[in-house]
Amino acid sequence: MPCFFFDTAALQHRYVEGPYSRTVRKIVSDRRWDTFIAEITVLEMASALARRCRKQNWPESRYDVLDMRFLRDIADHRLRVRRITRRDILRARHLIRFAGMLRRRNISSADALIATCCLALALERKERVAFYTSDKSLYSILQEIDAFRSALALRLL
Repeated sequence: MPCFFFDTAALQHRYVEGPYSRTVRKIVSDRRWDTFIAEITVLEMASALARRCRKQNWPESRYDVLDMRFLRDIADHRLRVRRITRRDILRARHLIRFAGMLRRRNISSADALIATCCLALALERKERVAFYTSDKSLYSILQEIDAFRSALALRLL
């Protein structure tokens, strides 16, 4: 069964119109596929939706509708929330050291954590997981690392 994993930057396209909304909605809506997010994405989505609403000058009621759609997707198991483990945190620290220090690239702690959470899922399932992001920096960092490139089908929206 195909398995998909979304970071916050890609997932927000399900709830807010954009050039990739149709693609993301199709994947998340299809119950034949397992679709995952990291635990931290639940918090990050609140921030991403609030930022979009501020930028578009949308009212609080619009934020509430978007947030409820997101939470409903979790409740309906369209999105499965993957718990973050200590191992994920340790791997994220290594990723930050590699990308942030050795390669002098910008990577947030949340992005590192989401990526390593996806990697752990792929290793656990012993299959490639399609990892969707619309963060070009994160995508290019993961492309440089064999472990991510071999375990994940990296997709840039």
